[in-house]
Amino acid sequence: MQVYPSENQECLLTGLKRIFYYIGGVPNRIRCDNMSTAVAQVLEGEERVITDGFYRFMLHHRFKADFCSPNKGNEKGNVENKVGYTRRNMLVPVPVIADFAPYNKELLKRCEEDHGREHYERGADINELWKEEKQSLLTLPEHEYEVFRYTSQKANNYGFIKVDTAKYGLTPELSGKTVQTKIYFDKIEVYYDHSLLKTFRRNYERNGEDCDWKDYLPALIKKPGATEHTRFFNQMPKLWQQYLKNVKGKERKSALLLLSEIVKDGNESLCDDALELAYEYGNPDSDNIRQRYLLITKPEHHPQPLKLTSAAPLLNYRPDLSVYDGLTGGGAQ
Repeated sequence: MQVYPSENQECLLTGLKRIFYYIGGVPNRIRCDNMSTAVAQVLEGEERVITDGFYRFMLHHRFKADFCSPNKGNEKGNVENKVGYTRRNMLVPVPVIADFAPYNKELLKRCEEDHGREHYERGADINELWKEEKQSLLTLPEHEYEVFRYTSQKANNYGFIKVDTAKYGLTPELSGKTVQTKIYFDKIEVYYDHSLLKTFRRNYERNGEDCDWKDYLPALIKKPGATEHTRFFNQMPKLWQQYLKNVKGKERKSALLLLSEIVKDGNESLCDDALELAYEYGNPDSDNIRQRYLLITKPEHHPQPLKLTSAAPLLNYRPDLSVYDGLTGGGAQ
């Protein structure tokens, strides 16, 4: 058993692949219902049009898929019963899952521990029956199958792309540009001009939206007056939110330029520290904040006196400076 945040194809195939690698092989046949992640169209009888992603997964692992007749749950009644069994025994009380990877790893261990009981029909220990059946598994492929969906799309006027029902912010500079996305069950990689641009955690919230305020600083510098009205203003460091509300015009632009500089230096965590230190010295401006930022990141350095390995030699050098008196009207001959 494995659990995932959705019933999409990436979740389905990732779960199947993890089970294959855990049991050390691939079943010859897998019986499935007519889920849209595997079946694109149900034809007469047992004929099915299989989705491209599921078909490639089948070919790579070399198993056959048998699909049930529509609305005939009795054809896989034992599977339906096992769903109820695992829910009652492994998902009660309803779990709170912060990270699917460790939770699914623990689930596999619990499933294996559950095999130490007698099979409902065979009258033998499940572990013993599994040892016999395991001999019939297909070997794992030489190269591991990477489960993802590849798409190409244009960023909208605000530099956002949409995957399923969620939006992901790139940068306004990519408005109208075509990007490529590799969609995994848990992340989304965005490529532009053959290079990885950004990686997002996949958002499963309906109408969810992910964007990083740092990517939009260049656009804000051009239009500083729109700062507090942006959708990502609340993502900015808390002290800077209040500071930017209180300054206008050129001072706000200077503040945004400084904030962009701090971010580019990789010191995002010091944004509020620099501003807080500037407040301690009165009403801050961008120059004052910059000085405090430099004080934090580049503290003063006082070198120690040079220590010589041997004493410096004394030179008997006594020049006659009286000759220079003639230059100033003195009595030098």
